Amino acid sequence: MLSLTVREGDYVTIGDEVVVQVLKAGDTFRLAIDAPRSMQIERAKVYELKNDAPECIRRVQQKPLRQAVKGQRA
Repeated sequence: MLSLTVREGDYVTIGDEVVVQVLKAGDTFRLAIDAPRSMQIERAKVYELKNDAPECIRRVQQKPLRQAVKGQRA
């Protein structure tokens, strides 16, 4: 897992087709995701409600975020 410290306006790319940008909305932050319409994007809560999480979410759930080292893959 890659853990990053980000600021408002920062963005990351995933492959050649996905951009995730951090936006500030009052006291919270929002993520703006630009990806092809053919790519399914869901909140983890949707999978939790369905009790049907894909492997990528199960992998993250097994490894608490506090174990991740900033800026490195765990």
